[in-house]
Amino acid sequence: MEKIAILTDSCADVPQEFINQYHIYTVPMMVTTENQSYRDGIDITAQDVYQLQQSHILKTSSPKGEDVISTLEQIKADGYSHVIILTIASALSGTVNQIRIFAQDVDDLVIEVFDSKSASIGNGIIVIETARLRDSGLSFDKLKEKVAQLIENTYVYFSIDTLEYLQKGGRIGKATAFVGGALKIKPILSFEKEAGTIYVPAKVRGNKKVKAQLIKLISKHVEEHPERSFQIVVADGGNPDEHQVLEEEIRQLFPQAKKLINAKIGAALSTYLGSGLLGAGIQFID
Repeated sequence: MEKIAILTDSCADVPQEFINQYHIYTVPMMVTTENQSYRDGIDITAQDVYQLQQSHILKTSSPKGEDVISTLEQIKADGYSHVIILTIASALSGTVNQIRIFAQDVDDLVIEVFDSKSASIGNGIIVIETARLRDSGLSFDKLKEKVAQLIENTYVYFSIDTLEYLQKGGRIGKATAFVGGALKIKPILSFEKEAGTIYVPAKVRGNKKVKAQLIKLISKHVEEHPERSFQIVVADGGNPDEHQVLEEEIRQLFPQAKKLINAKIGAALSTYLGSGLLGAGIQFID
């Protein structure tokens, strides 16, 4: 009989309540300063990153091979026979390829690795829904089909206070970073479906218009597919007050949403996003 485990990297930012509820396995990304390495969510938090950014250059790297292999061995010891792995977009990190390589060293597990083509709450909401579908009794082959559909039917948008860290980390172009900083224009960022590359679907002038633009982008998806079931996710990085306001507005505007998930941005992605992030996403689940 198939027993299917769900594994992701810590950049998925899956809230702890869902990790506990669905027994989701997570391998930590690495955050490094000039002379120190930390495991995301274990040795370092987003708040730590915000402090360190004031005086240190921070970088991230994929999970260590020993962490990946030991987690897969633990999955096997826990009695699982199959594993679905969902990682941060390949356009942003080499994690998906590294995990594929490490997974080859583990025997007696049937493993399927997916590039989420997203990050943070985008990957996280795919992971959560995959775990829910697994618990509904889907076979491994059927679950793989559903995961591919979820990746294509999940859309997330977010705004940040500064593009400096994304630009320094090579995740966004210098011109876009300059325009955002010089003209006080707030780009709304998202992930392209082809490979998960960051792009800019909208721009606003000033912080006050961010929430309205996020809601507008979500509304457009709902209007284009009025017959489809969906769930919504709201997230922030060091921006809890705006998160609460956005969540309340979204609850009022989209009462038909099957679920509204709240999430926080973890340490690894905060290295590139900084403090002040506000984001929202929609996932069609029919």
